[in-house]
Amino acid sequence: MNIINTPGLKWLALSVITTTLLLKIWITPNDLTGLALIGTGLLVYVAVLYLDYWSSYDPNVLWDEQRGFVAIVRPWRVELCAARLLGSVPLGIDLSHSASKVLQAMHTRFQNENGGTLVFFITRPIGNELTKVGMLVRRSALRLPNTRLRLEQLSKLMMADIMILESAMRAAYPHLPVERAEKQDILIVNTGGLQTNVS
Repeated sequence: MNIINTPGLKWLALSVITTTLLLKIWITPNDLTGLALIGTGLLVYVAVLYLDYWSSYDPNVLWDEQRGFVAIVRPWRVELCAARLLGSVPLGIDLSHSASKVLQAMHTRFQNENGGTLVFFITRPIGNELTKVGMLVRRSALRLPNTRLRLEQLSKLMMADIMILESAMRAAYPHLPVERAEKQDILIVNTGGLQTNVS
């Protein structure tokens, strides 16, 4: 069993080493050699945990099909994303003029509830699939021990964000249908246009 891959054991080991150091300081504060050894062991263990998190961690991707949200859980941060697509965009149409209305609506929203990002995207597949044009809202926060609670807090903000985004897009582009983006569309935007195979 690898301690790095067992979340409960790695935190238990960290607690034991820290407790040992504190007891050593309390019982024999004059034993500098023992304190230095235990302190060095604690620092090495924390460094190993840190390097393990950043070198071999694949983010956990969760899909809320009912709401259309993608949650990306990383070691220190959680992100929640949702997007809307403009359907049937004719070739040669200028989307930039009407986009200012959407930007203004989202700017006002993000001033009231900071921590959000708006991303305009165009994805053009290599095959025969259609080009997709849309806007994505992303909210991120530090990951706390209770990740589910943090995601629920972000979900409440995101539900208001996506309602404002969809309403603003419908007002700005009244002749174009606004559709909910699916999981794969959101993942492509988040990976810089690279196709991913996350289940």
